[in-house]
Amino acid sequence: MATSSQIPQLGPSTALVQLLSEHPELAPATWRIDRDGLLSGTVAYNAAFDVRPAMEAYADVLGAELHEQPVAVDGAERLTFHVFATWRDVQVNVWASCAAAAAGSAVAA
Repeated sequence: MATSSQIPQLGPSTALVQLLSEHPELAPATWRIDRDGLLSGTVAYNAAFDVRPAMEAYADVLGAELHEQPVAVDGAERLTFHVFATWRDVQVNVWASCAAAAAGSAVAA
């Protein structure tokens, strides 16, 4: 019989339920738990709106810093946002991207 220490997805599953239950104000995300127990969420992929406020909310709740990175892909200027945290003993990575113009920024050439 497997114990909870032998099931790396159990802690992240519980943490995700707690996060969603305790913070319904957070933007919806697509969640994934990998086989090693990393909890990852994608809030938006190449959104046409500014995702910074949503990502700032995740950073605040998770007690982490918001990392912002400008990128240019095929001539399109974008911003990516990452929050890396340990929340309730679980490694959490939340990610989003949007058009730089939507966030009021321009990617440095």
